[in-house]
Amino acid sequence: MIRVWSCRARTLIVLAGALAVVAAFLPDPNSRSVAALLCLAQLAAFGVLVRCASQRDVDPDAVWGWWATAVGVLTLGPLLTLLSTDTPWVTGLSVLLAAPFMYQAVVRWNRFRTYVSDPGDWLNGVSAVFAFIAAGLLWDGWVAYLPEAWPLWKVHVWLAILASVVVLLGTAGVVAVIGGLLRDVRMWIVLAVFAGVIVVSLTLHSVVPSYLHAQAGWTGACLAIALASTLRGHSVPRPATSHAPAAGALLVLTVAVAVLVVAGPPFTGRGATVYATLAVLGVSVRVVHLVRELGDLTSSRRQAHTDDLTGIGNRRALLAEVDDLARSRRGAALLLLDIDHFKEVNDRHGHQAGDDLLRRVARTTVAALPRDALLTRLGGDEFAALLPGRDELAAAHIARTVHEAVATEVEIGLSVGVRAVPAGQLHVDRVLHEADLAMYTAKTGGGGISVYDREVDARRREATELREELRHLLTAGTDRRRDQLVLHYQPQIDVASGRVAGVEALVRWRHPDRGPLPPMSFLDLVQDLGMMPLLTHHVLNCAVEDGLSWRCAGIPLRISVNLSATCLTDPGLLTRVDDVLRHSGLDPDRLVLEVTETTLMADPGQALAVAHSLTRRGVRLSIDDFGTGYSSLAYLTDLPASEVKLDRAFTTRLLAEPRTAEIVGATVGLGHRLGMRVIAEGVEDEATLALLEAMEVDESQGYLHAKPLPPAEFVRWLAERSQVVGALPREV
Repeated sequence: MIRVWSCRARTLIVLAGALAVVAAFLPDPNSRSVAALLCLAQLAAFGVLVRCASQRDVDPDAVWGWWATAVGVLTLGPLLTLLSTDTPWVTGLSVLLAAPFMYQAVVRWNRFRTYVSDPGDWLNGVSAVFAFIAAGLLWDGWVAYLPEAWPLWKVHVWLAILASVVVLLGTAGVVAVIGGLLRDVRMWIVLAVFAGVIVVSLTLHSVVPSYLHAQAGWTGACLAIALASTLRGHSVPRPATSHAPAAGALLVLTVAVAVLVVAGPPFTGRGATVYATLAVLGVSVRVVHLVRELGDLTSSRRQAHTDDLTGIGNRRALLAEVDDLARSRRGAALLLLDIDHFKEVNDRHGHQAGDDLLRRVARTTVAALPRDALLTRLGGDEFAALLPGRDELAAAHIARTVHEAVATEVEIGLSVGVRAVPAGQLHVDRVLHEADLAMYTAKTGGGGISVYDREVDARRREATELREELRHLLTAGTDRRRDQLVLHYQPQIDVASGRVAGVEALVRWRHPDRGPLPPMSFLDLVQDLGMMPLLTHHVLNCAVEDGLSWRCAGIPLRISVNLSATCLTDPGLLTRVDDVLRHSGLDPDRLVLEVTETTLMADPGQALAVAHSLTRRGVRLSIDDFGTGYSSLAYLTDLPASEVKLDRAFTTRLLAEPRTAEIVGATVGLGHRLGMRVIAEGVEDEATLALLEAMEVDESQGYLHAKPLPPAEFVRWLAERSQVVGALPREV
């Protein structure tokens, strides 16, 4: 529809242009016929512009609406001539009346309402017109450029028209340049219209046969503007700074002052000094407003870069300063400071106390920093101090000074990360990230100061990569999980008979690029991802399938699988165990689920309820790492466990520390009296095994017997122990 309308509008403009050409060549230039043709042509242009202004998507900034108003005012010339041919002043008057509307249309072209494109900036335009009229009067007084027969009013009107068009041309050029509109063909049409009117006014003012022929020139200008409204622009306007209006005001002021200096006493030389004085007054008022606006802008920018609570800079101020340093290719160091235990202050004493603490820390830190440093609050209890030109050694020294000052005066600790960047390598996102990593290292170490370490960063990046790979792996298909997340089995040996009683399933990650990875390198990552239930389900499935295959081969071994805290409190655990047992057909009493005291302490009520539900199904429970927690004896009375596993921390010290031996002996006796099997982990030598046997420990597990083995190697290991092949595990 828009394209069809544009084609029709252009056809109408061409026809109206033909009418204007016909009017220009009529033999009687002052006839009503000429006025009628020009009036029709301008009404056509007016109609096209009104239609364009009514389309909000085409004219969102009312540019063509203002042009339509200007063309409507210009149409007064030929329209009044139809009523009376004795109106030589109408054309000039209509141009002067239309000039403000054309000015509004030009300055609204740039859709960004900045200091340059503000449609309310009319005072500069009026002052500029006065200044150019003054300059024109002065020039005409010197060279007698205008015809001497012209009355005074005609001189002033002609100069006012010329000055208005010159100002319009200059304004359009400025908007086009600073507003990014030089590729907009419509703007070039406007510039050509104003330039053409100026040329005609300067060269043909004494040879135009009649005022209606002069009106014909404006009719052509109106048709050109209407044609521009049917075209599409291809450039996106951009905002500009306040330099342009300041430069324009300075130019007008210079012209006006020059006229005042050259013209001599006031009210001489056809009133040049009067216009110059008006121009100076107008520019002065505009400059006052501009200074006030710049002051408001400075205040707004200052507020936008200031933290309301502490009065120091905020994140925006830090980013701007880092950006400036980067452009100047200077080196700098960044301190990232985080208050230790700030949440406890808020929780215990309230947010008002927390706010007071933040203000005190800010004041103390500013006093301890060098004068050229910039302290900003990034948010919460996190601050950043930018140190221009400091290397790592100097930055670390400043960090210690700040840390000691805050600890002494505010009596609270800080975790400070230090990152120094040499000249030419300052990138805001990277330096913030690296300083944050250093601060996190200090925080996890209990507070203090930490300098950015590339190796630590590399390990963190590696952990992040592994975490993402784990996420994809655990949500991938079953075949891929079985190919990479494999189980190794470590045998549990009956101490009295030497027979293999059971195995503990231990997961390994067979990474396609990094090779075999031990559990300690990825189990915490799985826990962080919240995917431990998925991994446990996978381990349960694989372990039960292997146990079932061994039972079919005549080796019905007991299978132990570890549970994490999130698994024991997982509502879906019981369903998963039921599904695994139902699909495999494994006897429930051949499955042992190992839980640690730490696991039980995460949610004691839920953990104990799930534990009882598991034992009612026939599944055995084992207390793993017994003795390393804080509530061992209490849980022994409540947990329906069938075995206790002594942690290797006791087993490895058994021979060297008599007190440890007494603790192990007492634990073994207690476990037996409660009807539980006792397994010792970490057995690595015969002497330790002999002592455990003397203490009547039931089973041992450790490198003395075998390291954790893949299923195939475990079967070969069993075959080498010919005395236990086919032997059943001891029943407890």
